[in-house]
Amino acid sequence: MSIEVIRDLRGLHSSIARHRHGPLNTAASLAIVPTMGAIHEAHEALVVEAKRNANIVLATIFVNPMQFGENEDLDKYPKSELEDIKRLESKGCDIVYIPENETIYPEDFDLTINVPKLSSVLCGKERKNHFQGVATVVAKLLLQSGADYAIFGEKDYQQLLIIKSLVRDLDIPCQIVPINTVRDSNGLALSSRNQYLNTKQINIANNINMIMNEAAKNFYNLDINETISFVLKKLEKVGIKKIDYVEIRNNNNLKNVTNNDKSNARLFIAVYIDEIRLIDNIKL
Repeated sequence: MSIEVIRDLRGLHSSIARHRHGPLNTAASLAIVPTMGAIHEAHEALVVEAKRNANIVLATIFVNPMQFGENEDLDKYPKSELEDIKRLESKGCDIVYIPENETIYPEDFDLTINVPKLSSVLCGKERKNHFQGVATVVAKLLLQSGADYAIFGEKDYQQLLIIKSLVRDLDIPCQIVPINTVRDSNGLALSSRNQYLNTKQINIANNINMIMNEAAKNFYNLDINETISFVLKKLEKVGIKKIDYVEIRNNNNLKNVTNNDKSNARLFIAVYIDEIRLIDNIKL
């Protein structure tokens, strides 16, 4: 069966109902993979994981205006719908939901979801209201689909924790399934933004994962500030001139980690290579 392309909420509900109740009238499980399009190998890995967890895989493509800030150009976000659909189908996706903006945010829509403690640190300091937009659209998609599972990558680790928190606090009956960060052969975390990098910029970006791994190896031989200083110096040495943050935080709640208890720590990095912002993280 070829992939179904759905663009409205009624069509989504009808398609899911058909897939959930087959000839034997046995309710099938559903996994959702929310995306903003520009599908690459990391998205494909999410679909593969969704297939492992559920009978039906639903991917969504929606470039969410609510999560873009004033200086972030929504109109320039890459769009490649036909290619995206082909790539999703090749990995076994059953349904792709591509709603219009008014389907997600109808006229007079007046609600945002905020997870303040998790949203106010790391990327939340630079990208004001970004995570409110993420949390709101993910909640909408989970409720519209009634998915049993939702698959997210650890590359956007702060986002992953925020989504876990909103699902727990709102009693949404959906299990959040994380997958490891998908990397290329040089260790660079896959991102839709990577397509903007030229060869020189890619060569610089390839150092990020190597530096993080060096920091992880030395983590228990140095104190927290020494580890951060080590990473900062290494990043600057390879030509990264603008660093948003290098921080070490708790893996579960993003609280600061102290030298007295370095267990369950994770290193978070956000940098700019020229005008292109890249993020990454690694468990220490």
